[in-house]
Amino acid sequence: MTIKKSSISLAVALTVSACSQTATQTTPASKVTSTLFSEAPTEVIALEQRSRRKWDAPVVADLDQDGYPDLLLTEHGNMVKVYWNNQGVFSEPQKVIGGDTHGLAVEDFDQDGNIELIISMGGGGGKKPSYPRIFEVSRDRTFTAQGEFPLYERTRGRAVKLLDADQDGDMEVVFSAFPLKQQTQGANYLYHNDQGDLQFSSILPQAKWLGYKTTITDFNSDGDADILFHGGDNMVAVQGTAGLGFINASKDVFGKLADISKVRSIAEIDFDNDGDMDLFLTRAKHQFYEERFYDAERQRFAFFVRRQQFQFDDLTIDGDFILENLQMAYPDYDVFVGAEKRQLTFARDKVAERQLQLSPEQAQGWPETIKAKGLYIGYLGDGQWRVGGDTTSPTAGVIHNVTSTPATIEPERLPAKLLENRGGKFIDVSAQLGINIPEQTVSAVAGDFNNDGWSDLFVVRVGNMATSNKQILLLNDQGQGFRESDNHGLISAELGATGSGAEAIDYDLDGDLDLLYANERGRWHLYTNQLASDNQFVRVIVGKSPQQNASALSATLTLTACNNQYVRTVGANSSSFSHGNNNQLHVGLGDCNKVDAAQVRWSNGEQAKLDISTLNSSYYTGK
Repeated sequence: MTIKKSSISLAVALTVSACSQTATQTTPASKVTSTLFSEAPTEVIALEQRSRRKWDAPVVADLDQDGYPDLLLTEHGNMVKVYWNNQGVFSEPQKVIGGDTHGLAVEDFDQDGNIELIISMGGGGGKKPSYPRIFEVSRDRTFTAQGEFPLYERTRGRAVKLLDADQDGDMEVVFSAFPLKQQTQGANYLYHNDQGDLQFSSILPQAKWLGYKTTITDFNSDGDADILFHGGDNMVAVQGTAGLGFINASKDVFGKLADISKVRSIAEIDFDNDGDMDLFLTRAKHQFYEERFYDAERQRFAFFVRRQQFQFDDLTIDGDFILENLQMAYPDYDVFVGAEKRQLTFARDKVAERQLQLSPEQAQGWPETIKAKGLYIGYLGDGQWRVGGDTTSPTAGVIHNVTSTPATIEPERLPAKLLENRGGKFIDVSAQLGINIPEQTVSAVAGDFNNDGWSDLFVVRVGNMATSNKQILLLNDQGQGFRESDNHGLISAELGATGSGAEAIDYDLDGDLDLLYANERGRWHLYTNQLASDNQFVRVIVGKSPQQNASALSATLTLTACNNQYVRTVGANSSSFSHGNNNQLHVGLGDCNKVDAAQVRWSNGEQAKLDISTLNSSYYTGK
């Protein structure tokens, strides 16, 4: 397929060069130790200080191939932005594409030395099913648009995931979507990579409604990638077989656990260092159900509504009506005030937070009829206010100084799960290992955040829209269980937001894992790891295979040290929709002072041994 190209320069004046060293000593900078993490200042990254809708996790990849991982961040319904990493300090954000963007995948599909970016596009609620868009990224930081990618059928696109299904060293693509009514077989499409040309191969099994969330793993450790579809009423395990073949192995792999519902994300974690991948499941209801929260201590009432008529309990408010982080999506942006339904105008863009303050005199009365779509606010007298309306699109906000006690909606309890891999079959060991998170959670990241030699878990809560939210850091107790850290510093202050996706990244290459996560209807947050300890680590940077030029993506590092086995995979992430390409594999070693063996295996079976003689260093393998 030939696609017309047009260049979009994302304007940079930085010379970049390929990494060629074998080993590089890393000298950590001085650390502040009051908390394990601190939020990165604007001098490090100028993340927008306005709340917006998001779409899952950040995408981490060295797009310009200069040795430092860059970031792609999605503001749902607005744009995808790139932040270039200039040796630990990020550029100003630059727009890649606007519109209804969903999952992203990053890979050099045609192996020409430049990376391609596939962006899954939405479908306008099913009214405008779309094709994905493709860009090529060159080392001078230029994005070249390659047009639409004509899928088997237009879809309400959701995930784009990558795997080497036929073990030939290049990446196949899995597209998932919210199926249209006529797509009775589902809309999970496998595309075969034939020397850079993506060709339709098959329709993969589908999970039940909302089961388009997708995770790539290798649950039977046979070197042939497997796929998990989840998010609705069940999980489906799709096992890779010979060539491009796949079978539904859900009963054999999960048994009754296949009926675990509302799985928002799945993170691979080898919690016991035995060499196979266990699974940590976050769970939350679909993000478009009505929500109502009240914080009595701070007198805040927060709400979220969509596709419904609504009217909350009348609110007793001390003073003016103050509405923070008002979010209204297309097509219902309108706010009407008082009995006369006076329509408000706002100076700033519609696809982000807006603030509103009304005196009783400005909002007198309540309309007799409500016909136009939108949010309605009226003052009834004696400190009483009424809020209601009728919206098709998501509408949310936080009302201050509410002295009455409005009715709320108790969140459903959906405990997170840790499933241990025992010979390619999973069992629930959550209680056994001290995993006790009954509330809803949306994302998790596995990583050794204290470099003690055991993989920990960062977990993002759905949280409470009326308050700031402190996230969860579970520290691994040498494979015997997990304990919650209280002094981690991972707290987001913005109101009216709920949790979204997360990813680990050593953005400053100082030898410890930093964290980046988002809040839905909130902001992005980059937290710098301030670890101050004598724990050792190793970083292995993986390039293409030395003989057959196999992709670095999905290459697996196996490292043994002090009777522990560590397995790390290039591109492994817990995003349910996107597939990053971070080729820097981090292994914490605790007080272990010697690596016994290390080997990288690429997806085509090529292998290379590494001689790791100096710890706290970076090693490069491949080409």
